Amino acid sequence: MMRVATLLAIGILGLGASWITTRHYARGGWYLAVQKDRFSGQTTCTITTGRVSLVRDTLIFRLGRNALTADAHFRVDGGPVRSVREVLALDEARGFFPDRGWIEDPSESEVAIPVSYARDARTVWIQANPRSTPRAFRLRGLGYILRAAAGLGCPPRTT
Repeated sequence: MMRVATLLAIGILGLGASWITTRHYARGGWYLAVQKDRFSGQTTCTITTGRVSLVRDTLIFRLGRNALTADAHFRVDGGPVRSVREVLALDEARGFFPDRGWIEDPSESEVAIPVSYARDARTVWIQANPRSTPRAFRLRGLGYILRAAAGLGCPPRTT
């Protein structure tokens, strides 16, 4: 009898419930996961599509093994070609990149571009190095998913 009362108390007080709830949303190939921690009150969000993810204010483009992106160049829609080094220098000064460094994968197979450069872009083209063929990354719908994330309580540094 005592055991049943204990189980009922746990159920009523919510002690058996998870402290973290996760909601998943999808639109136009973009996926948004919103985690709310009932204990701390914090909300964290993850935004991804294919080989692109948003880490704080930075879009991380995964180009695959051995891409050697130290000399990478990118173009947003039909705009000018820019060096990844140019973007790195500008945005390190503005604090865009994660605290642990430029990117989380030091293998040189990723390219990081501030989300502000591509918020309303349809396509970002990236050439990993002068001998590689440029790759297209479709970003259509990014602006919508960023607005949705903000509306769902995602922190501004995430979106």
